[in-house]
Amino acid sequence: MNGFGSAIALLTQVFDLVTAPAGYGIAIWVLAIVFVWSGLAKLRRPALAAMAMNDFGIVRRIRPRLGSALGALELLLALSLISGMLRVVVLPFTAGLLWFFVLLIARSLWLGKDFSCFCFGDADSRLSRLTLVRTTALALLASALALVPLRYAGFDQVYLLQAISAAALVGAIVLASRIPKLLRWNKAPYGLENTEVNR
Repeated sequence: MNGFGSAIALLTQVFDLVTAPAGYGIAIWVLAIVFVWSGLAKLRRPALAAMAMNDFGIVRRIRPRLGSALGALELLLALSLISGMLRVVVLPFTAGLLWFFVLLIARSLWLGKDFSCFCFGDADSRLSRLTLVRTTALALLASALALVPLRYAGFDQVYLLQAISAAALVGAIVLASRIPKLLRWNKAPYGLENTEVNR
């Protein structure tokens, strides 16, 4: 029971940190940055976003307009989160959208599908358990924010500091996620490990 008690205490502390005024602002900015990044990627390459929607089984035909629409929706969500407009409606909708993505990813992994999810504009990123974990973490964050009272104070120096903190946090996570790829590249930087050399 001690292990479960410690885990519950840790989750409670994380929830308290996220729902405190400073943590709340940083969490809002993290979600907004993620949605801006993802939305811009979909608007820049709507055909790839539409192909991912087709691979997930949402649509039967690839329509780039749907990729653009999803990108525009994500940018609109980000703008609403940053500005505080209709946050009572936007946060539950954001949490619901992210949980929908979690279900789609889990279903695809369960069925053994292997395709590029085009989650953040990276056409080479394959669907994986890491994709599921990352999306679940974002869904949990949005759900936690939707459960607490609004703590939006307006655009001031503190809110700007929270934005900078969130950008640094997202940047650190992105850099950390690239470490395994860099380690694999470092073993064979030019792809010459299987090349036979004629002597």
